[in-house]
Amino acid sequence: MKKISTFLAVLSFATLISCGGDDDSSSSSNCTTSIPFVQTGKSFTYSFAQFGFNVGTIKFTYGNCNGDGFLVTRETFNPEGSLLQTATDLHKQEGEFLLSDSNNNDDYFAKIYKKNAQLGDTWSVTRPDGSVVTHEVISVNEVVTVPAGTFTCKVFKYSTTTTINDSYVYWNDEVGNIKEDADGFFLLELLSYN
Repeated sequence: MKKISTFLAVLSFATLISCGGDDDSSSSSNCTTSIPFVQTGKSFTYSFAQFGFNVGTIKFTYGNCNGDGFLVTRETFNPEGSLLQTATDLHKQEGEFLLSDSNNNDDYFAKIYKKNAQLGDTWSVTRPDGSVVTHEVISVNEVVTVPAGTFTCKVFKYSTTTTINDSYVYWNDEVGNIKEDADGFFLLELLSYN
């Protein structure tokens, strides 16, 4: 259980990712976004498998902006549907990037999504622990089918210097995160959204 909770905290649109902490914008601009899926009331539920076994679901719900960004409730459920953990993340847009502060603890912001991403785009950042996180856009027209439907996605290859496997994160520019595949270690797939 502790491994799942730790993993989910790290994942948080991992899931899911590069980080940056330099924010020169005013607080009011942290409540402004041009990313369609970053809106109060939006929710996304994912199936979560680890090593090929169902370990439950994860639900993200966008709340109101508190001046620093949008509060995102992250709930994890076991396969039977019982709530295991609730946490609050903070998301904000900075330039073309969606930034996520997992657990809203002000340690750093991960760059989890790039609006208008182009094939070959890359970004790398060093986390506070010294690990380097790199994203590379490896596809811009990947068709993927998950329980919530079929989507055309941009694929971000996500790697860190502290793990041996890479993750592939599938983003639809209108809907958001559709799927994340960590080479067999874990798999997230969108079940439902509004």
